[in-house]
Amino acid sequence: MRVLGNLWGDVRYGLRTLRLSPGFAAAAIVAIAVGIGINSGIFSVLNGLVLRDLPAPDAQQLVGVSQHVEGGAERSSHGAPSMFSAAEYERFRAGTQTLSGLLAFARPTPVTLGGAAPQQIPGSLVSCNYFDVLLQKPALGRGFAADACGAQQTAPEVVLGHDLWVSAFAADPGVVGRVVVLNRQSFAVVGVAPEGFEGVDIARASFFVPLSAQKLLLPSVDYLRDDHLSWLIVVGRRGAGASVEEVRAELAVIAARIDRDEPGRKTALVIERATPFPYPELRPYVLGAGAVVMAAFALVLLIACANVANLLLARASTRGREIALRLALGATRGRLVQQLLTESVLISLAGGALGSLLALWSFRSLVAFVLTGLPADAPPMQLDSRPDLTVLAFAVGLTFVTGIAFGLAPAIHASNPALYGAIKMDASAERAKRSRGVLVGLQVAVCLVLTVCASLLLRGLYTTQTVETGFNYRDVAVASFNLEGAGYDAPKADAFQRALLERVHALPGVTAAAQASTMFGTIKYWQ
Repeated sequence: MRVLGNLWGDVRYGLRTLRLSPGFAAAAIVAIAVGIGINSGIFSVLNGLVLRDLPAPDAQQLVGVSQHVEGGAERSSHGAPSMFSAAEYERFRAGTQTLSGLLAFARPTPVTLGGAAPQQIPGSLVSCNYFDVLLQKPALGRGFAADACGAQQTAPEVVLGHDLWVSAFAADPGVVGRVVVLNRQSFAVVGVAPEGFEGVDIARASFFVPLSAQKLLLPSVDYLRDDHLSWLIVVGRRGAGASVEEVRAELAVIAARIDRDEPGRKTALVIERATPFPYPELRPYVLGAGAVVMAAFALVLLIACANVANLLLARASTRGREIALRLALGATRGRLVQQLLTESVLISLAGGALGSLLALWSFRSLVAFVLTGLPADAPPMQLDSRPDLTVLAFAVGLTFVTGIAFGLAPAIHASNPALYGAIKMDASAERAKRSRGVLVGLQVAVCLVLTVCASLLLRGLYTTQTVETGFNYRDVAVASFNLEGAGYDAPKADAFQRALLERVHALPGVTAAAQASTMFGTIKYWQ
């Protein structure tokens, strides 16, 4: 109780002293706000990318399932090697008892939505229990019927995303039951996804169709019949009372049965908390890149701490008489350090609150701006950078660590009893001068490191933009398109490309035209 009473007294005294020094308080709070705000904002982006729970009720019960397969038949992948084939998913789904549901979905793929104004939109192939396992109740209609993933139907089912329903169908409440055309195939609308739900992958999905419709949307390939193709991401919901260890043990038994059916095969499963970034092969690289960025902005916070520590040292020289009187009246050094550290933490708390508010406002706008500025052929992304408990814990912890970091050295220096032999003399001036010199040197060193790194990045960007390509690319126009996403098979695509080149050649002012195939599709060039 005495410790708590002392702490409350220190808080009140610290608030009074800061109120009497508004210039010092404002300078210190703004410096800390910039450092904490930037670091909290960067962490919120990293959290939204690889650490946040999936956008679903009771998300802590969801687990991501991935695998590492060695030996056996040769495998191929449409996505990542850790994904599952349709046959593997079915065996895990049929054999599990610890999971109340096991869903599967494929990476969103570009598809052409027919109509008066055709447009390319991303859609996801999902298992029929997709919305049931995620506990996502459609805003209109229903999810998929149990038989929708069985035999092909005349008009397969589709669940529209809420944004697509608003933008392409004017939020028509009678859209359920209508037929829409996707890649020149008819689909019956059975529901509209809830507002804000665009799938659980980092790539955004504008509609959802059953896995059985894969051949309709992508007629040139047949993923469902390939038992050695990794293309499905699997997520499960733990049953009542089932622990992650029990899920891991049960699924390992099912994996062993699959291995026995395929001589030489050995499967290692990874069961972990489900996140919006379901690619375990890439997660270390994303976290590594995030750590590098966080380290760079931690240097900005270090500069701010050195700045405020310098201010505290300068302020301590004006409080020499006060501290000497406290020592003469019997105050212990520990008691003085506690009081001075309380003032530092108060400054850090105010700066952390201000910086977090700035980060909440600025980084959400910045993320939205960056996502809208992605190249046209890049898949639409969704990134939820809103603060959650993880971001809040990070900001609070960083605030307290920052307060102690910039306040500890000045507090120890100012409370040294050997420096106050006489009340009228400030014997600490020379030592304070040396301490401030060290902090200034630290600031200069960190600023130099940041300046050199920024200069190298700018030089690399300039070199990339001005590199000599070996050919003249002036007066060149580029058009890209995805014929497979528009429902063209190989013969029709060849005929389309030949006709397009002939017509482009005939345009006035065009001197040459050529085509090139890239990993993103077929690209046409003309000048």
